Amino acid sequence: MPAFFVLLPVRDEADVIGQCLDHALRWADEIYVFDTGSVENTWEIVQEFASRDKRVVPMRKEPVFFSEARLRGYMFHVARQEMREGDWFLRVDADEFHHITPPQFVKNCMRKHEAVAYHQYYDFRLLQSELDQWNRGEETLKDRQRPIEDRRRHYTVSHYSEPRLCRYRSTMQWPATVSFPFNAGYVARERLPIRHYPHRDPVQLQRRCQVRVIMMSDPERSPPELQHWAERQWKKLIVPDDLPGLKFWQPGTQLPLVHQTNHLKPPHIRAVQRFIHAFCLPMLDRQRPKFPANSKPQPIPKEIVEKLQQELSES
Repeated sequence: MPAFFVLLPVRDEADVIGQCLDHALRWADEIYVFDTGSVENTWEIVQEFASRDKRVVPMRKEPVFFSEARLRGYMFHVARQEMREGDWFLRVDADEFHHITPPQFVKNCMRKHEAVAYHQYYDFRLLQSELDQWNRGEETLKDRQRPIEDRRRHYTVSHYSEPRLCRYRSTMQWPATVSFPFNAGYVARERLPIRHYPHRDPVQLQRRCQVRVIMMSDPERSPPELQHWAERQWKKLIVPDDLPGLKFWQPGTQLPLVHQTNHLKPPHIRAVQRFIHAFCLPMLDRQRPKFPANSKPQPIPKEIVEKLQQELSES
């Protein structure tokens, strides 16, 4: 049986990281966690899980910039030492919960020649009425002990998608310049359904915006992949209860599966890709750059680390 490896960067996710790890441990064989500089007890929670379950691997805690290329590429470079041909690895965030577990998805939703799955986000939103309840004291920080799916039940379907699940091969290369391995494999038609909870309560949302705005203030930072981090006003992310496309999900029931195909190339290109992925990948892999042995995630400058610690400790 193939193993499933999780690459999980975290930062200030104490309100949800325990639920995330509980969920992932239902199906994952290894969960590699890199804390990019939490100022609360996210890292301590991760270590506590690791003390109880050796499948949780705390890599390190270090103030570094998040990057799909440099950070996740580094995590993959470390984790691949344990991977074997035909295993699977996933890019995962702490606010994601797989509605169909990856092993089930591979078995039931992917064909044998498909090696990469894009994600299908169900973005659970924080409503204006829920903010009003919070302001009236009807929901408080104590409610974080409840499962997140009981607290946030309204969602919109995302059209955006990116590769998240990939079958490992020993020759594949993920250098520090790309957000996913080169020639990762033939893309599956079906998308991996994920319940996404980026906006969980007003305090978490406000801190999220604070962290991102401060980190984006570094003039040396190259932000094209993270331009959506620039939002300063957290209340702009609150959605009205009558938002078009807003849907309700009852926990314990199936989400309506979405079969979007905008992540796929045109049929004639997919035909060429299938041939290339079936016969040419090892040769192409030899032509791709490797992950530099001395490459590491980009450190956050000391002055920004100090600003993050000061502002977040006061909020």
